[in-house]
Amino acid sequence: MADKPPEDGYISVVDEEPVFFELLKWDSSQSQKQHEPRSLEKAKSPEKSVPKPKDDSDPFDLSDSAFIDSYRLSKDLARSLCEELKPVMPESTKSIEFSVESKVMATLSFYATGKYQKSIGGRTDPNITQYFVSTAVIQVTEAMNHPTIVKKYIHFPHLRNEREVVKNGFYMKYGIPNVVGCVDCMHVPIARPDDDQKKHFNKSYHSKKVQIISDSNMNITSVDASPGGALSHDAALARHAVRIDLQSLNHARELVWLLGGAHYSQKPYIMVPVPKITKKSPVSPEKYYTNMHAQAHSVVTETIKQLKSRWKCLQATCNKQFDPPTVAMMVVACCVLHNICNSHGLPVVQMTQTEERLEAMKQRVANTPISRKQVEDPSGVQARALLIERLWNERRVTPESCSNTKKRMSKKDRILESHQPHHHPHQMAPPQSLHEDPKRPRLVMNNPYGLGVGVAPGWGHYPQH
Repeated sequence: MADKPPEDGYISVVDEEPVFFELLKWDSSQSQKQHEPRSLEKAKSPEKSVPKPKDDSDPFDLSDSAFIDSYRLSKDLARSLCEELKPVMPESTKSIEFSVESKVMATLSFYATGKYQKSIGGRTDPNITQYFVSTAVIQVTEAMNHPTIVKKYIHFPHLRNEREVVKNGFYMKYGIPNVVGCVDCMHVPIARPDDDQKKHFNKSYHSKKVQIISDSNMNITSVDASPGGALSHDAALARHAVRIDLQSLNHARELVWLLGGAHYSQKPYIMVPVPKITKKSPVSPEKYYTNMHAQAHSVVTETIKQLKSRWKCLQATCNKQFDPPTVAMMVVACCVLHNICNSHGLPVVQMTQTEERLEAMKQRVANTPISRKQVEDPSGVQARALLIERLWNERRVTPESCSNTKKRMSKKDRILESHQPHHHPHQMAPPQSLHEDPKRPRLVMNNPYGLGVGVAPGWGHYPQH
């Protein structure tokens, strides 16, 4: 029933018939307006009412190379990761629940790019919104920090046989014995925290100071993302459980140590470079040790570089919208994914020159300068002196140094040498060519199998039987 007409349409007994017809006209016009179809109903047609086919935005439809570029994992690894995370994913209270696969893929995309992507392989997906990605990142990150997931992929060698495997890896590649890992720290920016601002401020910006320990194959064996950016390298290691394990092993007469950079101080369980040794320093046992140490310690530096180049959410331009606990969990999740990618030999996406310069500048500004008054442990200095003596006694002199001698020969000596008879390829060279100059030996740095345990160097042109 239509509403009553306005007050000016009052029904009078005298003019009943004219007003009655006016009421009929008014009622008919109102009823026509009510039964008039809406604009949305007019726009519908039988053809458009048919449900549209779903947009082809499945990430698994991409090619293998495009999938790895977008998500850093292969398709098989991504599927297995989804199956592993299903039992530990937190329950959602939303009325509309997305699948675990969609959450994991959105999180991997955010980890890889550091941005809230709204497309998959160049095709827009309306389901991928910033709110959905932020919710998915938090849920998947919490699932990847579950103890069962972390212990499966990040494991420090606590058993003797595990330590022997890691020791042999460093000794075979770099010639330094008893090394169970290389340690270093990196800064990951965070949002300005409400509490403990002084603890997280590194004199430049707020950050988490992440301690990374890696083996000779660039696998991360330990990660600690709880320290604030204001903490020093030594303080971060002193509060970690690995330090207690290494100290107890050394007290039990099992020599084990980490290789640390110049920001660490010398201890019995960590070997650092000898101070005041530069590239211009003369050849000496300390110089030889420092060169070998730098070559081996570059493993953890390259590990951190690959970690940040593969997962750009850890770079200096990201994570400024997340609080410290969330950033700490994201770091652990990215370390788990790094070990998964590294164990399967997946390619590493290299940083651009701008990203690399920005990261180097941010890390250099965040790290406090190396203290000139570092207090070194006397027992640690003694352990390093014994290691230096052992490495110097086990060094090798390579026959390639003969070629360097020829470069320094005068033109007259080269002419005289060219007229001398050459040896047959299958004849043994003169014994004096084995030793060039005992005062200036050429030291092996790049030979991964140069152990130098009293074995005579092999000749490149002489067949080995």
